[in-house]
Amino acid sequence: MSAALALTDSARLVASWRAGVLSLPDDRVPCPGMIWIEPGPSGRSGVWRSVRKAMLAFIDDWGEAAADLGWTTEALFGVHRTAGASRADCTGTMVTVYPRRCIALCEREIHLDRIGGSVVVDRRPASTPPDCVPIWLFGK
Repeated sequence: MSAALALTDSARLVASWRAGVLSLPDDRVPCPGMIWIEPGPSGRSGVWRSVRKAMLAFIDDWGEAAADLGWTTEALFGVHRTAGASRADCTGTMVTVYPRRCIALCEREIHLDRIGGSVVVDRRPASTPPDCVPIWLFGK
């Protein structure tokens, strides 16, 4: 294989995250414990599509840096194998990101903005529970 075609470990990991998120349906939540609808200006509007879109934006903007810093698939996109996002100990940062976006990233923390200007910090767990799986593997 040509050196130009070779991917780094980080690039392969980021590509797997993108493929996983793209495999999620955009018309229904993929697991229990996630918000589907919220009040909107003209009634109720879907939130899950925005969560999925935010996941893809994070991958585009911060994915390689997150992989280089050692963020795992489960720390970012994890849910509990049978309870989904209902189990906070297994829920990754990007599963609950809406309506926030990443504004800074370091080895142990992701800084997320929030409407009104305050910053939310999510810390990477020291360990991942054994029943945590990537959201795209929930129920499989």
